[in-house]
Amino acid sequence: MPPSASEPSPSPAGAEIRELTPRAFVLGAILALILGAANAYLGLYAGLTVSASIPAAVISMAVLRALGRATILENNVVQTIASAGEAVAAGAIFTFPAIVILGYTGPLPYWDVTLLCLAGGTMGSLLVAFLRRAYIVEERLPFPEGLACAEVLRAGASNEASAAPLAWGGAIAAALKAAQDIFGWIPGTIAGARWIGSAAVAGSFNVSAALLGVGYIVGPAIAGLVFAGGAFAWLVAIPIVATRRPELRALPPATAALQIWGTQTRYLGVGAMLVGGAATLWRLRGAIANGLAESARMFRAPAGAAVRREDRDLAARTVITAVALCIPVIFLLCYRLSGRLWLSLALAIALVAIGFFATAIAGYLTGIVGASNNPVSGVTIIVLLAIAIILEALGVDAKVGPRLAIMAGAVVCTAAAMAGDSLHDLATGYHVGATPRSLEIAVLFGAALSAFVMAPVLNLLIRGYGIAGTPTAHAQALAAPQAFLMAKVALGVFRGGLPIGTIAAGAAIAAGLAACDARLRRRGARWSTPVMPVAIGLYLPFGLSVAMFAGALLRARRESADDRTGGGAGILFAAGLVAGEALMGVAGGALVTLGIKLPLF
Repeated sequence: MPPSASEPSPSPAGAEIRELTPRAFVLGAILALILGAANAYLGLYAGLTVSASIPAAVISMAVLRALGRATILENNVVQTIASAGEAVAAGAIFTFPAIVILGYTGPLPYWDVTLLCLAGGTMGSLLVAFLRRAYIVEERLPFPEGLACAEVLRAGASNEASAAPLAWGGAIAAALKAAQDIFGWIPGTIAGARWIGSAAVAGSFNVSAALLGVGYIVGPAIAGLVFAGGAFAWLVAIPIVATRRPELRALPPATAALQIWGTQTRYLGVGAMLVGGAATLWRLRGAIANGLAESARMFRAPAGAAVRREDRDLAARTVITAVALCIPVIFLLCYRLSGRLWLSLALAIALVAIGFFATAIAGYLTGIVGASNNPVSGVTIIVLLAIAIILEALGVDAKVGPRLAIMAGAVVCTAAAMAGDSLHDLATGYHVGATPRSLEIAVLFGAALSAFVMAPVLNLLIRGYGIAGTPTAHAQALAAPQAFLMAKVALGVFRGGLPIGTIAAGAAIAAGLAACDARLRRRGARWSTPVMPVAIGLYLPFGLSVAMFAGALLRARRESADDRTGGGAGILFAAGLVAGEALMGVAGGALVTLGIKLPLF
């Protein structure tokens, strides 16, 4: 009988442990560069990235099996290195193009992009060592793509017929994604909207097998809260705002609703994430403190002290030293731009502290909705907003301030993206019995490698396509939606126009939910109201929330008194849905990067 999806695989007694092998580093590095470049294009083109963990795991299994003597732990290392390329790409594409949008001409400075990505990647890949036990072992967050990847690796290591649901799920999801993106036969979203009186009411459903799979894996409780947040934003908040803006009646209802969401109600999610992140850290303070204490004990322990391999993280001294080295790097870049010594030093130190806050929030978020749906841009906006407000209050002018805030946001965005992917990889390792220390080394290697090639990739894409709405734009210009949002927030602080009231309203909603959640937990209620899933629903497009909830309802229907976990076959099929769409998504990005216009028809 295979190990449970929620329990780690035991290590075979006396078995040779092949994890950090030279060929794993080489193959992981190649995949990190390829998948990172493909995701950089996808993110600038469509505003989203596809988790590289599962595609890398599938490719790794095929290559290492051909080479012989492959192990599940070695495959785990390869997909961990490869996923770092996608995470660094996400941090870079969501922020650095905002500098071009702010009016910067010429190619993005190589060393600015490289060193800021390197600093953020280092923080995001190493600080999770203090969060691993809290989130994965004690809190038992679902980490849907981490679990899916573990099932993929297990199926690849076994020739049993139990892998059939995984294969069927992957085939169905890949076929659907190909019909959508490559052939253009099926829409990616089904949407409708209408005016009801003076209120614009809009709804949508993302036709996504991966989102159905994620919803199935996380279950009805979490998916229901995400849906509740989305329903409030789109079915309550947007209609109310529409009644107060009669000028929007000249627009189609769908356009009006989308405009309200993009300029106002989406910021409810920003405020809710701010309070929800703080509330989450406070609620998990004991688990996080235990992780820090365990690291401190390991720091003081003799070199020969026995620690179970499956519990062995990087030494706390190594993590702290590597993160501390980021401070002078950030300081020098900030000082070169601002020319203010103490401001640059304070900002560098603050960013390291904020980096831990961002990795903790992003890690919790990705543990709920998965790496591909992790709203890392929301976390970045919170930090960018706070930094921009502080810089403006300190008298930094509107010419330097927005760019300095974007640079700071780039560090945090990369750290948050790295944390999400790193914790998913560590969750995969937990389920297959890997050594956390090996995976932490692997993800740091992948992040560092990817940082050194990200500037050329960005400059190549901007030079070849340009960014829509800027002088760089060419035919098929890149939309870069997150970068535009970052630029808008930074400029809004220095020149006005930011919806502070909406952000405060989101924070108030989150505070109420946090108080209710605390009371329910004290009473030992069977259900609770954690803030972060609701905040995610407020921030994301409604169609994502609806699709996830549909997947969760499928799981609820399948469950029975004798099958409370949704069944191994069900989890395997859901994992296949996530894997199939991820593989086809990366394939589609590669086709477009090669110059093939999609859809074909």
